[in-house]
Amino acid sequence: MKKLAAGAILFGLALSPVFPQAPTDSPKLRIVASILPLMEFAKAVAGENVDVSLLLPPGAGVHTWQPRASDIIKMSEADLFVHVGGGLEPWVDDFLGSVSNKGLRVIAVADFLPLEKEKHAGKEAADPHVWLDFGNDRTIIQHLAGTLGEIDPASAAAYSDLAAVYDEKLRELDGLYAEGLKSCSNRVLLLAGHEAFGYLARRYHLEQVSLTGLSPDAEPTPSAVISMVETARNRRISAVFREAWESPRLAELLAREIPAEVFVLNAGANLSRQERASGVTFLDLMRENLVSLRRGLGCE
Repeated sequence: MKKLAAGAILFGLALSPVFPQAPTDSPKLRIVASILPLMEFAKAVAGENVDVSLLLPPGAGVHTWQPRASDIIKMSEADLFVHVGGGLEPWVDDFLGSVSNKGLRVIAVADFLPLEKEKHAGKEAADPHVWLDFGNDRTIIQHLAGTLGEIDPASAAAYSDLAAVYDEKLRELDGLYAEGLKSCSNRVLLLAGHEAFGYLARRYHLEQVSLTGLSPDAEPTPSAVISMVETARNRRISAVFREAWESPRLAELLAREIPAEVFVLNAGANLSRQERASGVTFLDLMRENLVSLRRGLGCE
């Protein structure tokens, strides 16, 4: 099968479906999501009859953000809160404990998706970045449709139809990744930061190697830097990837020592203020990631 052209990857998901609409003759349900992809999944499934908002303000990091009084008020008026769990949002338990809302339903996707383990420097921990496996995302979509159908039985069929529309987008994106990363000269995802892309790497048969393990706040040791440089040289790796929200300092240091070129990946948990104003979506970020991966791993 011929390799995909870069242009096809950039624009291959341009769909213009006719979306089913949930009934709009009842008060809108209110959903709050902790991270961008969960917000977009909820919007896609809920349709016009539900008000969906993102808890994180633009530019905030999901690991370090702290709720404000206004966020507690928002949650006290919500019907459903959907978050990842698994340690991704360390503030979530205290936050929910401050909310007085007996009718609030809470979905933690880590409760129904198995968390993979990552091992770094002899230590093993559960990886909460489940949304970077598009198969997991399809499961989340179906779970959201089922939960909304329980909250609002009259619209259950509409939620199911809307879920099917977005499921097709995720299925197509998954196919583009599988095809686009099928034939690469290098399959090592060398990360100058923490291990945010393990689910993506496993799904497309890549090997994730990082400097700092799962913690986004960990500082790499000099020995870890030396080891990564040696690994890159020995395995003829010429690309270093860094996360969009992380400082470029370590990636540039590694690139000089290897030598290598630096490429940016986005875990998609949130948007900058400019990205949000421009209407950038989670699917947009994932398409950009695929272009970076194909260039850095020599798949073109």
